Amino acid sequence: MKKIFYFTTIIGLLFTFVSCEQDDGVAYELTDKVEASFPSTVVNYQMIAEDGNKIVVEMWRGNTKGAATVPVTVTDNTNGVFTPEKEQFDFAAGENKAYLTFTYPDINQFGGEKYEIELTIDEEMVSPGGKGTIKISAQRKLTFKSLGTGTFTTEFFGESWAQEVMKAEEADYYRLPNCYYGGYHIEFSIQDGEISFARQPMGYVHSDYGMVHFTMPRDEYTQPNRDGNVFNLYAEFTVAAGSFGLFQEVLVLP
Repeated sequence: MKKIFYFTTIIGLLFTFVSCEQDDGVAYELTDKVEASFPSTVVNYQMIAEDGNKIVVEMWRGNTKGAATVPVTVTDNTNGVFTPEKEQFDFAAGENKAYLTFTYPDINQFGGEKYEIELTIDEEMVSPGGKGTIKISAQRKLTFKSLGTGTFTTEFFGESWAQEVMKAEEADYYRLPNCYYGGYHIEFSIQDGEISFARQPMGYVHSDYGMVHFTMPRDEYTQPNRDGNVFNLYAEFTVAAGSFGLFQEVLVLP
């Protein structure tokens, strides 16, 4: 009799527990949500010819019941170079992964410039603890080959030194490895005969203003130019608080 009473009590308690779970309603509310998330908050793509001029972004979902569509806000920082096939991720019934494709022009039109895109999911569709935003970075994969040692003269520091010069095999894109400081390269490209470069840290950390960046000069300043084997890399050196001004940095090729 004691055993029968014991098991009857346990079954009664379990029934009461399940009834409470069902009455609570929270679990049933969650099943109606997509519970979407990106696999990570940052993804970097190295563009190669075999990719067929496209990059593919992945999204996950926790609730795989039925088909679902998850719209996203696309923040395009590529000036239209990368084009999304649509602005949503479409999940088929039972699928927990969906994909969004971005296309871009012929890869041979790219140098080593970096392109950035940001995707954001509506907050109400994000899974608990999920990643609702992803920052996408895409850059052509380049193979650098050393051209030898040239000479670099900096007006900013008032010095001159022997400088290795590297060039990408796939594009008219140059790299000066460990130029001002070890671990910091200065890179620039030549497009239609004009030198251009992105804002990049040059390695010098100012005691008051932090990292100094090697930056393309403003329009009112003299622009970089090439004269034979001499690159006049006019650059503005900037920090978060402002600018140290324009300086002429000169590279003589090997």
